[in-house]
Amino acid sequence: MENRIIEVIESLDDMRFLTPADENAVSAAEEALGLRFAEEYREYVKKYGVISSVEVELTGVTEAKRLDVVAVTERERELTEDFPKDMYVVENIGIDGILVLQNSKGEIFYIAPGRRAEKVANSLAEYIEMVKEER
Repeated sequence: MENRIIEVIESLDDMRFLTPADENAVSAAEEALGLRFAEEYREYVKKYGVISSVEVELTGVTEAKRLDVVAVTERERELTEDFPKDMYVVENIGIDGILVLQNSKGEIFYIAPGRRAEKVANSLAEYIEMVKEER
């Protein structure tokens, strides 16, 4: 499957980003979480660091703790009893405790309090396109 994450991100409305992450910062974030990010997530954070748009507000590798994938994932691991250890938070929807998670294969899942992770997309690019269609 071709990686289309940059093309999809660039199609977002009113997209804003912070400082791109370098390879050392990405590797340090992976080490802190004890996992490897999906290739498309690595590509995204190396290009943008973290993004926010009308459609989505994704975590990333950044010093902004509210959107930092390590800080957000570690906090959710503490708060959510059955948080999958092989996944990381890519977005906090902000409604009913719903989180969007990704695994190292790139698959996207929703998880909510008292519910198991449910797969909703095969990639972050597919998830973003799904959200764009819904809005």
